[in-house]
Amino acid sequence: MSKTELFARNAGGVFTFLDESRTTGSIFWVDSATGTNAAGYGYTMDAPVATIDYAVGLCTASKGDRIYVMPHHAESLTAATSLVVDVAGVQIIGLGFGSARPKLTYTTAATATLSITAPGCLLQNIQLHSAFTNGITAGITVGALADGLRLKNIRMEEGANTTEFLIGISITAACHDVGIDGFEFFGVAGGTDSGCIVYAGASNFSFVRNFMIFGDFSGAVIDGTAAASTFVDIAHGTIVNVDTGAGLSVSLNAGTTGMMRHLDILAAKNTAVPVGAAMGFTQVLVSNAAGAQGFLQPGADS
Repeated sequence: MSKTELFARNAGGVFTFLDESRTTGSIFWVDSATGTNAAGYGYTMDAPVATIDYAVGLCTASKGDRIYVMPHHAESLTAATSLVVDVAGVQIIGLGFGSARPKLTYTTAATATLSITAPGCLLQNIQLHSAFTNGITAGITVGALADGLRLKNIRMEEGANTTEFLIGISITAACHDVGIDGFEFFGVAGGTDSGCIVYAGASNFSFVRNFMIFGDFSGAVIDGTAAASTFVDIAHGTIVNVDTGAGLSVSLNAGTTGMMRHLDILAAKNTAVPVGAAMGFTQVLVSNAAGAQGFLQPGADS
């Protein structure tokens, strides 16, 4: 049956009407307030499941299945397996604005993470909050097979400098075409964060756009030094790194190609500038001190 803008579904005697014209797959619903993880649930907003991971288990690979997470949904991630997006092509979309957006809180274990291991997935409009003492190793872990991932309008926030995301997003080597758009990260000064977006190896055709990252990072805020990548785009972003040791902002492998463009950076160490020998630079403004106007970096060409 083809999808239409006015699609009727009989759910146990109750008809629901949805605009399903923009997805080829099934639609599932998640709500911690009213949901139940049991057979027969998840197919309507009136009978949702309780956790995102359970909803992922209802999906079929490569159909374009979509999961809607209701406003004010609240869920704790307590282990590496609490939320694993392991079905290809799944779209997880949070509903609501501001503080009403679905919120995932990391508790109990440093290894708690949101793991994405299948290709072609989307995670959109979700808040992630770190609340584990001594820090979370990686807030989002992107596996080698998660090519084509899109992270859109994701907000990450640390509760204190003892309950941190040591790495915000960790991307495994050879995971390509990873797009991060509309990303917000709010860290706390005085902690031990090492990086915000860290590429463990090559990640060709990937991008980070329309972002704000504030924190205290001992390493590069966006770190792609491990291996050369092809056609990387880092654009339209604000970075504030208050670390006074290295004070790094964006560091890419000398062989990585692509662009850094329209970036505003405060790196709290003298002479700290973005690094990427084979990259193009357009309108990258860097200041090494608060209360001072920055300079276009690196230096002008011929």
